[in-house]
Amino acid sequence: MGGQIFIIEKNKKRIYGNIADGLEIKDKVIGQSILGGEEFMKWIKDKFIKGRWDREKPAIRELHRYKAKEQILEAIGEETGKGLEEIKDERGQIRQIVMDILYRAGGLKGVEIGTLLGVDYSTVSQGRKRLREKLQKDMKLKELVNRIEQRLSI
Repeated sequence: MGGQIFIIEKNKKRIYGNIADGLEIKDKVIGQSILGGEEFMKWIKDKFIKGRWDREKPAIRELHRYKAKEQILEAIGEETGKGLEEIKDERGQIRQIVMDILYRAGGLKGVEIGTLLGVDYSTVSQGRKRLREKLQKDMKLKELVNRIEQRLSI
């Protein structure tokens, strides 16, 4: 069974149905994807996904689950007073928190997080592991993570 490809034009607010039939690419479409810039993605979510819940469509469930990385970085910045550039420059708990929340709530992979923070993906993995160990012992750190998660409604 081939994939489905839809074209959605934002400015004309028009959706073209499945155009995959007759295209060589249709058998190469795996899963589901929405491509576009931030403004387009926001429009798609607001127009077609926001407030809709369908247990038969796991892709919608996944979109609801993941938070935009900008929202995550903003919440962390509000709690810590540090922006992305400051976090990238320092090593330690805040950077580990960023790595962990981007992974869990943002849906980013280790490689993507590493690229964002300027580190190797193995550093992301190790940082997340160290954070989990610290959270078991450090109540202030755990409270900080909880406040960030509450801001994001995780």
